[in-house]
Amino acid sequence: MLLRSLSVLDLGSNSLNGSIPASLGNLTSLSYLQLHENQLSRSIPPEIGYLRSLSVLDLGSNSLNSSIPASIGNLNSLSYLILYGNQLSDLIPSEIGYLRSLTNLDLSINSLNGSIPLEIGYLRSLIVLNLGMNSLNGSIPASLGI
Repeated sequence: MLLRSLSVLDLGSNSLNGSIPASLGNLTSLSYLQLHENQLSRSIPPEIGYLRSLSVLDLGSNSLNSSIPASIGNLNSLSYLILYGNQLSDLIPSEIGYLRSLTNLDLSINSLNGSIPLEIGYLRSLIVLNLGMNSLNGSIPASLGI
């Protein structure tokens, strides 16, 4: 495989379409992945969880239309998780609570449903939490300290 040492991949604000290739999971040196403002569709591949050096993952403003893979919880170095403006559905995975370095979490403007996982309250480094414009229900977890 080529590009084994690639640490930054920014393809944002283009007109890319199709799905996010599972082979991105082979770019294990990647620390910054920005694919926002394209026309990417289908799912976020579970192989994204192999990118353990990733600190920024921005897939915002696409047409991704499945659930958030539980493997996202493997991204221990992640500080920015930006998935706003897609058509993501289903529950917010509780594995997000494993992202202890996360400072910014934006899952707004999707079709996420169910309750807010109490594990989000374990993200002690979190500065920005945006879950607006979804179909979330239930009560605000006490773990958020609100």
